[in-house]
Amino acid sequence: SQNYALYPHKTVFDNMAFGLKMQKRPKDEIKRRVEDAAEKLEITELLYRKPKEMSGGQRQRVAVGRAIVRKPDVFLFDEPLSNLDAKLRVSMRMKIAQLHRSLKEEGHPATMIYVTHDQTEALTLGDRICVLNHGNIMQVDTPTDLYNYPNNKFVASFIGSPSINLIDTAIRKNNERLYVEIAPGVEILIPHSKQVLLEGYINKPVCFGIRPEHISLASDDDDLNTFEGVLTVVENM
Repeated sequence: SQNYALYPHKTVFDNMAFGLKMQKRPKDEIKRRVEDAAEKLEITELLYRKPKEMSGGQRQRVAVGRAIVRKPDVFLFDEPLSNLDAKLRVSMRMKIAQLHRSLKEEGHPATMIYVTHDQTEALTLGDRICVLNHGNIMQVDTPTDLYNYPNNKFVASFIGSPSINLIDTAIRKNNERLYVEIAPGVEILIPHSKQVLLEGYINKPVCFGIRPEHISLASDDDDLNTFEGVLTVVENM
């Protein structure tokens, strides 16, 4: 379980105020900062409770509040929501996003470095995302560009749910059109807009990636990039 490093014998107010008291800040300033942070995190009614009287999600917000009152330039969140249930994770994710926005609007912008294994958290919270694999940086980019323009197979398959389909194939040319063969007799034409980029890869091995949402049922009138297949499983998303 996570340890929120709260003093068990102190109230929420005293836990949040502790760092400011150590800095010998004036009492009225301490009170104002603690109450402002508590309001942002919706824990005002908890200020005079002790940690043992609160849920994990509430203790989590107190720990964040204790950091907020010090007005840091950088927050480091290391898997902060991993110990919470799914519903609470969504709620806390929204609060962290709102906190980041409100600090910026109030003239105290802060960088938040957020470590997570949950791609939903990363994609919804991040302005820029650094994808790591065994300590190696795979790509640093915006959420949209990570999804649409992955640099490698790892990033392509890591981002997105359901995951991308990756097919090892080669680029071929026929009648001035480029195409890839994704299965025996199944050819996918490359759009004209992409042909110039791929001219240098003709007859060379490539990895063809297609995301599930880019595959749809075709009508009899469709003739571009259509092929026959058998649906084996259908899931509601």
